[in-house]
Amino acid sequence: MIKLIGLVNRKEGMSQAEFMRYWEKEHGPLIARVFPGVRRYVQNHPVKLPGGGQPHVDGVVELWFDDLETFLRASEFYLGDPGEVIRDDEDRFIDRSNMLFFVSEEKVIVQ
Repeated sequence: MIKLIGLVNRKEGMSQAEFMRYWEKEHGPLIARVFPGVRRYVQNHPVKLPGGGQPHVDGVVELWFDDLETFLRASEFYLGDPGEVIRDDEDRFIDRSNMLFFVSEEKVIVQ
């Protein structure tokens, strides 16, 4: 299993509540509908902890793929003309200039 983990932040001028709502209710269903090869799609929304302290990112996304080949095909889709629908939607609510990604092979230690 290959997993892409992305750190995302909202566009300037957008509230955190607006960002979370759009990400979950609009962008999430779009990804589920059009992104090829995604086995699992998880949005990690920050939790406000007692005593303050703000997270350094507005969210963490996880996209799971069966194998590296499937991930690479999905990457070609995203970066190519068909992926424009996803990139255009991201531009509505994500500061894409500050997105960070990490591609990994998960090793479960405790289940």
